[in-house]
Amino acid sequence: MFRSILVAIDGSATAARALDAAGELAEALNSRLTIISVAPEVPGFAYSAGIDSKALEGEAQSETEKLIRDAVDSLPEQLPVTTILRHGHAGQRIVEQITEGQHDLLVIGSRGRSRVVSNLFGSVAAYVHFHSRVAMLVIHPED
Repeated sequence: MFRSILVAIDGSATAARALDAAGELAEALNSRLTIISVAPEVPGFAYSAGIDSKALEGEAQSETEKLIRDAVDSLPEQLPVTTILRHGHAGQRIVEQITEGQHDLLVIGSRGRSRVVSNLFGSVAAYVHFHSRVAMLVIHPED
């Protein structure tokens, strides 16, 4: 059914549950599993505010690399996994990867924000939903 599963992680509890679900599906369906995490961009004002933007970028890179390593370590050893680290807008990078990797399922966590908050601040899952044509399994927060 699903041959290539992409799971997006960001360190949240719902992303951890999404990773578990994606791993179980990949094992059960004998599918390829790819983990993607996106390091955030340093805001433009940081450069003019005197903040050491290179150090900030390095920290974001290191944290995202650790997140991916920990994710791989949490999965069964026999499960083959591909990892991808991108930079920038998470929704855009995930949509790009869906196309490039020819994935047929995206597993992603939802932060459980209200509609108002999501409309104001954006939602990665909503962005992907409106910009791609792939099946999505959205994992919501536990009550």
